[in-house]
Amino acid sequence: MNKKKLLRSNLVEIKDIKKFTIENISILNELIENKIVCTYIPTKIEVNINNEISGYKDLITTYLVSNNIDLCLYKEPFIKNDLNILEPEKPIKTKKVDVFIIPGMAFTTSGKRLGRGGGYYDNLLSMYPNTLKIGLTFNERIIKDIPIENHDISMDYVFTNDNYYKSDI
Repeated sequence: MNKKKLLRSNLVEIKDIKKFTIENISILNELIENKIVCTYIPTKIEVNINNEISGYKDLITTYLVSNNIDLCLYKEPFIKNDLNILEPEKPIKTKKVDVFIIPGMAFTTSGKRLGRGGGYYDNLLSMYPNTLKIGLTFNERIIKDIPIENHDISMDYVFTNDNYYKSDI
């Protein structure tokens, strides 16, 4: 079993999901103010911040196209795709984005991200190297280190319930 799979299998289930502090939401909103923001539609095990963020210029999300994800407007209704993740039923494609808000299984304080293992976000983010990348997770999902491969994309910021970290990568 590779190191990343082992890390994923050892992550503890989070039972008591805490909300983000008002201070962290305020800082996050300052980072996205007047920007085109790509967020995600959360699963039950991911941080749900979409009702808390504000001040952005436009809100977009991702949708599955073959074995990749692409960008589209954040518009309901949502349906589950082949990966069992919600996405807009009728995606309206877009390419412009200023900020990515990205989920992860775990992060380090220096911005390393452990995803689900498909490389979907890494592939997408590689096409937007100068775009601000913000990872969201729970306090319990900040870990000491994550093995990095050549294709892995690090975050500029990582936000948890009551902390945030600016990357030095």
